[in-house]
Amino acid sequence: MVRGEKREEDEASTLVTMARYSGHGLTLALAIGFFLFLGWSVDQRLGTTPLLTVIGSFVGAGAGFYHLLQHIVLIPRAEEEARRAQAETRDEGDPTAGPPTRGEDE
Repeated sequence: MVRGEKREEDEASTLVTMARYSGHGLTLALAIGFFLFLGWSVDQRLGTTPLLTVIGSFVGAGAGFYHLLQHIVLIPRAEEEARRAQAETRDEGDPTAGPPTRGEDE
């Protein structure tokens, strides 16, 4: 039974990871599509085709890549640094760090 439970956890973890990265890809595509459509719409009204359409696609790509950078690189890095700082504080025996959790001193 232990093997079956471990396999189910691995499958669930894989599905969560796939969903997360699929969401990031969808966000990138939607950002590009939205700004492309916005630029095209304004181009139709002003008669400046294709200037604002191209600018809109670049703005959308920039926004989408910024979202990817934030959620895949910068936020996880900041969380990891916070975990390290907390672990270092706890290792130094800081009384404000709270009591050690079970299994730390074993």
